[in-house]
Amino acid sequence: MEMKDLFNSLKEQHEFLQTFLDTIVLQQKAIINNDIGGLEETIRTEGALLINIDRYEKQMAEIISELSEKYSINAPSNKLTDFVNALQGKKEFNPNNIVKLHSSLKKLVSQIKKINDQNRMFIEQARNFVRQTVSALISDNRSPIFDRKA
Repeated sequence: MEMKDLFNSLKEQHEFLQTFLDTIVLQQKAIINNDIGGLEETIRTEGALLINIDRYEKQMAEIISELSEKYSINAPSNKLTDFVNALQGKKEFNPNNIVKLHSSLKKLVSQIKKINDQNRMFIEQARNFVRQTVSALISDNRSPIFDRKA
């Protein structure tokens, strides 16, 4: 294993994460527009992407482990952040490309978390609306569904 193997794996993972971000943005639009078909499609796509992302994370951890052992790099773990930090002082590896890609991956993951949090909030609001609607429909007929005073 060489540094280029790590870089190539990170590039592929970045591409999958970008596709994942695009997918969850489409998922958000489907939630907002009440597009059940679009939502189902994005959920299927999301599942397939998550499998690939997980595979690349495992591959990256293996590459980092092999590189750490091969070049005696003392990273506290096989996490990319620890490995990048351990590389910072080693100019013989020219870690600039990996550092830039690592930074880009962190930004991408941050965007994914933000969109996922928004999607979670939209889904929770929709569930509450459905519960309230069902509750209003099955409650005793003595109380009006709409307040005429409002």
